[in-house]
Amino acid sequence: MSVRTLFSRTVVWIVMVLSVVPQIAAHAETTLRVGITSFSTSRGNPFNTTSGLPPLYTYAAFFEGLTRVNNDAETVPMLAERWEPESETTWLFYLRPGAQFSNGEPVDAAAVAATYAIMETDLGKTYPVTRELAGIIAVDVVDEATVRVATSAPDILLPHKIAALKIVPPRYWADVGADGFAAAPIGSGPYMITESTPSRMKLVRSPTAWRQPIIDNLEYTAAAEPVARVQGLLSGQLHIAVQLGPDEIPLVEAAGHKMLLGVDPSMQVLAFITVKDSPLQDVRVRRALNYAVNRDAIALGLLGGYANMATQTTPRFAFGWNPDIEPWPYDPERARQLLEEAGYPEGFSFSAEILLGSASYSPQVYQQVAVDLSRIGVTLSLRQIPASQYARGVYQGDWAGEAIGIDYGVNPSLDALTPMVRHSCLWINPWFCDPSVPPLIAKAEAAFDLDERRRLTQEVMAHQLSLAPAILLYETTRFDAVSSQVQGYEIAVGHIGYDKISFVD
Repeated sequence: MSVRTLFSRTVVWIVMVLSVVPQIAAHAETTLRVGITSFSTSRGNPFNTTSGLPPLYTYAAFFEGLTRVNNDAETVPMLAERWEPESETTWLFYLRPGAQFSNGEPVDAAAVAATYAIMETDLGKTYPVTRELAGIIAVDVVDEATVRVATSAPDILLPHKIAALKIVPPRYWADVGADGFAAAPIGSGPYMITESTPSRMKLVRSPTAWRQPIIDNLEYTAAAEPVARVQGLLSGQLHIAVQLGPDEIPLVEAAGHKMLLGVDPSMQVLAFITVKDSPLQDVRVRRALNYAVNRDAIALGLLGGYANMATQTTPRFAFGWNPDIEPWPYDPERARQLLEEAGYPEGFSFSAEILLGSASYSPQVYQQVAVDLSRIGVTLSLRQIPASQYARGVYQGDWAGEAIGIDYGVNPSLDALTPMVRHSCLWINPWFCDPSVPPLIAKAEAAFDLDERRRLTQEVMAHQLSLAPAILLYETTRFDAVSSQVQGYEIAVGHIGYDKISFVD
């Protein structure tokens, strides 16, 4: 019996059993309950993790930046109401008047400058967000409501990039330190945390928030297995179950709920670890493995036609996506030829680590990749690892295999160059490092004209693709199930508008 068949039968049984469970009356609800895969391994430190999943779902409730970027790659005001370039290397950001953190500290220019100062400490220099903000050299107070951001080189997308910097209350950070803040974080978002355990987080309305939520309370429950999140939704224990897959659509809709589909700011790959001695150090081998994967079959068979297959190392809605790049063709014969040229006519074996608790369809995709590779004599062994171990690999280079199931995430800037920091020699512990890439990135980032910046970024995408750093798979689609009791939930790129969500009257 296949994994998919077993899962489907299990969920059908759940529907039958839970059909007799009474639903909680909508008018009695004061708490929005959300089922997520896991909590961030960095807990509540917004600087010690990238802005993708899983922290996207939780951080949006209590942290805010100066800006955010919407689904059309446009910059949206948040704690900054507006901004303008003062010169090619300095920008002025004008803050929202009266904004406060949930502990009452003001969100003023001093708070923004103090937040950036954390990035300049010895500890702050190790944070992933600090690397994402590379190029910013100073954040200075102009007056109480204005900050000046200086960059080492022209950066026309600075308002996009600075969305990664979540502003924190400086006095509280100074009092409790990084570890204390991570254990009990405070921000300026619509909710504030009252209780946090490894599996559950409870929040209440922040009385000081400028974006006041409609629902008084918010609660997160971590459940790594998708079947548990589906069960929670169908039983009425959850109002929202995130990171599901196409297989769950009929079950969710049959129960009277909604499955919302949306683009995610990333595309999924099987990335090659080329800093280790293995056949994957040969670009001919890496290209061969790409030719061997039948992406159309994955898109239609496993993803139900809901996801776009990747053509390059960025999703198509990102700034700098190259429309001239054609999809990698399925050509097993060409794959075999390249393997023979590289000296592996009989194939070889390698292993990959993938994240446990990712989207429900993700492991099936990697299993199909392994099947496709077996047809050209290559054996791929897959091992799922927990988020804590996965984070050690990303940040410390502690990988046991020769490949990684990972994404090229463009959140929150929607700049195609954002993930290139991680997926190049620029990363602190790189797994793929080709010295020809960083100079091209630097040249693109220095262009202070949007059209030129886009053109040069598209050149980076084409060059990166020629190096075949990974088996390109699919542009990530989010499948979030929402109870019929809930309205106002939208899947936005890099943002959850918790202040817009309400219960149906």
